[in-house]
Amino acid sequence: MMERLRALPGWWRVVAAVVVLVAVMAIVPIFGSGAAVFFWGSVAVTALYAMSVNLLIGVAGIPSFGQAAYFGIGAYAVGVLHHEGLPILLVLLVAVLAAGLAAAVVAALGLRATGLAFSMLTLAFAQALYTLVFQLDTFGGENGIVGLLPESVLGIDLTDGTSLWLFTMTMVAAGIGGLWILQHSPFGRTLMMIREDPARTRALGIQVRRYEIAAFAAAGAAAGLAGALFAYVQGLVVPEYLFWTRSGEPILMSIIGGMRHFFGPVVGSVIYRWSVDVLSDITAAWVLWVGLAFLVIVLAAPGGLLGLPAQIRSWRSRRTIAPPSVTSVESLGDES
Repeated sequence: MMERLRALPGWWRVVAAVVVLVAVMAIVPIFGSGAAVFFWGSVAVTALYAMSVNLLIGVAGIPSFGQAAYFGIGAYAVGVLHHEGLPILLVLLVAVLAAGLAAAVVAALGLRATGLAFSMLTLAFAQALYTLVFQLDTFGGENGIVGLLPESVLGIDLTDGTSLWLFTMTMVAAGIGGLWILQHSPFGRTLMMIREDPARTRALGIQVRRYEIAAFAAAGAAAGLAGALFAYVQGLVVPEYLFWTRSGEPILMSIIGGMRHFFGPVVGSVIYRWSVDVLSDITAAWVLWVGLAFLVIVLAAPGGLLGLPAQIRSWRSRRTIAPPSVTSVESLGDES
């Protein structure tokens, strides 16, 4: 097993991520309060959501501004099915399939357009769903659906906050692991080729549109899982989950952490959610300070925080290459 792992690119990052994950799963419920467990559970689900969005924007280069649609579909699938007495794993599976199928349909229809036009189509679809659930009493209308408290899974009681935390982290880890396998597979490498040069990729005989639809479906399914877990963590689902701001937040998180780094959205999610939580308790103008911090990060680290080491190495290498002195240039002129 270890030999296969070492053969993978960046295998040590995977080992480090697993160690950090296990440590977080153990430390948070031991040293944190109930509020802390709740908060970091929400952060973990948000990180999965941000990584699903980054699969499109950072890996495949598909500009989607409406991923809240699939996050909301997953959440509302839980809201509709939870009170039917179905097993929680079955509900999660339905949420994932529903979100993935909806994403595939939107991509198949919308990818006939390109660039900004496609981005606006994805945003319009999310806003249409927002209006739909806001108006229909079937989905709880403006108040949403409440009382989404999971009871048990595979005989394990989830009414306890610690048990729900461990279950949520396990599902989030499974989702992130699936995205990692997908991104490091030939499929993921092909998506990167499409991002860098779609014309040349087509010239190689690759069906670019099919890969983009598949990527959209995979990202939608992962977003649906995140939305379903978020509904269980919060205990409710509201139309705000489908609002356009819910589509913008994971993009900000990915930019903060680094869109070209697999764990960039995770770092960005932790920093963003923690900053919002702290600043909102200090000042009512927390949006201003979060915006200024985001501006500083973008200007100082265009590649995100995880891209800073490479940026610093590049800066140092340029500093070590001294420009030719005036004396050497004059001597070359004399020799000629």
